[in-house]
Parts: sequence; C-alpha cells; structure tokens
Amino acid sequence: MRLVLNPFATRGPYTPEEARITTRAAAEDARREIRHWPGYAPSPLRPLNAVAAELKLGQVLLKDESGRLGQGSFKSLGGAYAAALKLREIGGDGPVTLCCATDGNHGRSVAFAASRLGCSAVVYMHENALEYKADAIRALGAQVVRTPGTYDDSVRVAKADAEREGWLLISDTSDPNDQTVHRVMRGYGVMVLELLEQLSSEQLPTHVFLQGGVGGLAAGVSGVLSEVLGEHRPKFIIVEPETAACLLESAVRFEPSRVEGDLHTEMHMLAAGEASAAAWPILQSRIDGFMAIEDTPAVATAARLNAAESGREALDIGVTGAGSLAGVFELMRRPHLAALFGLDETSRVLAFGTEAGPPRSAN
Repeated sequence: MRLVLNPFATRGPYTPEEARITTRAAAEDARREIRHWPGYAPSPLRPLNAVAAELKLGQVLLKDESGRLGQGSFKSLGGAYAAALKLREIGGDGPVTLCCATDGNHGRSVAFAASRLGCSAVVYMHENALEYKADAIRALGAQVVRTPGTYDDSVRVAKADAEREGWLLISDTSDPNDQTVHRVMRGYGVMVLELLEQLSSEQLPTHVFLQGGVGGLAAGVSGVLSEVLGEHRPKFIIVEPETAACLLESAVRFEPSRVEGDLHTEMHMLAAGEASAAAWPILQSRIDGFMAIEDTPAVATAARLNAAESGREALDIGVTGAGSLAGVFELMRRPHLAALFGLDETSRVLAFGTEAGPPRSAN
C-alpha cells in the first residue's frame, strides 16, 4: 500500500474555479432532470455494522450504486445526463451518434442515453476491457469498437473518430474547458444530494473514501460536499489500484499526471493511467489523502460484501465497487497511518459501492 498526504487540502471557501466544475445548484439541476427518468430512485445507504465493530469505528456506511437506474453503476448518473443535455442543445435535426471511450460503465451510461433518446451510439473499449461489460452495452443497441492498448489509448481513438465522423463525444475525462465532462461530474453530485437527505446532520460522515479512476467521481462528490459543509466537510481519501494510481502520481507531482504500463487490475473500472485535468482543481484542494492498494484486499472485500453477515443480507458489489471500502480496511490495519486522518471509534466512515458484480455466467 502507498499513501500520499495532500499538503494543499483545504477547508476554506469553495472557489470560483471549483464552482465552474460543480456545485450543489448544478447537482440539483441534474437531479431535476434525472428524477423523471424511468427507474430513478435514491440508491440505498447500507450500514455495515459488523465492519464498524471489527475496525473499531463509530459507523461504516456504503452508498450502494449496484442497482442505479437498472444500469449497474453510479456512472448512469453522469454520462447519460451529459448526453441528454447535449442532445437538447443541438435539437433534433438529422441523425445523431453519441460516442465515448470506456472501461465499461461510462459507455453503458452513454448507450443507455442513446437508447432512451432514440439515437445511435458508438462505444470504444480497449482490448482488455471485460466482455460482459461490452455485452451490456450492445444490449442497449450501441456499437462496440475494440481498440488496441489501454483505456487511455481508447480515449484518444474515440476523440479522433468523433471529430472525423461528426459524432457527439461524451467524455468523462478531458481538458478543463470541456463543458460535457463537467456535466458528467455534476450528475454524480446527485448522490450527495441523496446522502444529505438520507442522513441527519449528526450522522453525516467524518471520512469519505472514494474510488479513483480518472477522478470524476471523487471531484463530483468531494466538490459538492465541500461547498455545502464548508469547514465541517469530511476528510476525503481516494483509493486506487497500485497498477493505475494516476491520481496519487498527480498528488506527488502537484499536477494532473499519467502512469505507464498495462494498467492491469482486478478493479477493472479503475484501470486508468491519466488523471482528468477537468477534475483536478477540486481534487488538489479537497482530497486529504491518496491511497494505492493491491488487488487482493479489494477482491476479499467484494467477497465479504457479497456474503450475508450480522443481520445484513448479501449485496451485489463488484471488485471495483469494493475498492473504496478495501481502502478503509487497509488503512485501519495500519494504526499509525489511520491516526493521520483521525480515524477512531468516533469516526463515521462512508464508502461507495460503485458498481454491481459480474453476472453469474461471467464468473
């Protein structure tokens, strides 16, 4: 495990640069749109009492995104929302094709939007992306194009092809001036609005653990919570795979950075090698710690969540979805590091179950 503390983390006022990316008001706009979609309901907040007792924490909660909009992940809040706004802006003249790159979940969100709104979608997936994720995208009527290399390579191919073909690119990672990627992160803020309604002020988390990837989830959640709670915001810790820790690398270098290699990890949806420059202004100011962990703890944590224990029914959480909670376990196994964040028996910890596990036929 690696851990980097962020010397620039602040509880100061939310800045205009951060507000340009996302705000509570922007998340409210997203929810006004999304709440009218078929199948919308707030995702459940699962108390993990046995985990809290084992780790000697006051409370551990899991925001369970496995059933979100019937699409299996929190991503259906982001890409589909950004696509809906983009289509509304251009009007209904002529055929429209949406395009994106994905490890699996963002592409399914964009395909979901295309299916719901009656247009086409082309989704680029790198050669090692999971086939069951590709099948779910195809089932929504989208075309899947396999590309050589890593996720980051597929991002570049999708952008080039969208420009050449005149398709609408719905990216969840890009430069800071891309309004579409900001809208993706604003969609993720819907989870924060739900949390604020699901918990009383006395129950709000003191610590929030978030999966890394390119950084969109972490920015969307930490940004809105920081704006709303101000100096009382929780401490935010990002958890990434050791093989794809581009956000930790960015924290070391003090700028959006990339890591090399094949990026292979069992946390497949976090196999991103290049941090989102669009998300970085929030991450550099609001994330207190960046963690990189091995796959084994995430695999073990998923297995535990998916087995019933202490009055809790078995859940359906994938290895990626268990990543942030695995970070909690890894930190609490190292008391001297947990103490750096003030994690103790009074702490109220929130983690995100970002996605469902694979269908049984894919195991």
